Amino acid sequence: MYTLIIIFYISLLSMIVMVLLKRREVLSGKPSLVSRFGAGSDHIFQAVYVAVRHGLSLINRRTMFALAQWAAFHVLRSVRTVYVEIKARFISNPHGKRLIDAVRGRGEVSNHGASFFLRHIATRDSHSK
Repeated sequence: MYTLIIIFYISLLSMIVMVLLKRREVLSGKPSLVSRFGAGSDHIFQAVYVAVRHGLSLINRRTMFALAQWAAFHVLRSVRTVYVEIKARFISNPHGKRLIDAVRGRGEVSNHGASFFLRHIATRDSHSK
């Protein structure tokens, strides 16, 4: 808990320092050490910005729906894969298999079943053992 609070305050302090340094740079007109260091990579970020802007300009209603369906398909497929894996591990455990059978109604039926049919099945199963 305290770690999160410390990280938050360090981040907040870092942002305040960055804003103050940028303000000093703008007022003085002299680039700071960080600005001079990052000047060599400006063309890379400019190219990324232009590519993203061009890609977003191509999206219309039809492509947006296609992208949403594509993303939903892949998310749901991965969720299903995780579910199948968890279920397989659960069923491999005897207690898990017994619990699933109980939830599905395939568990043991006591002699005090709710109906004649269930009592008949319970007595037949107990005699066959």
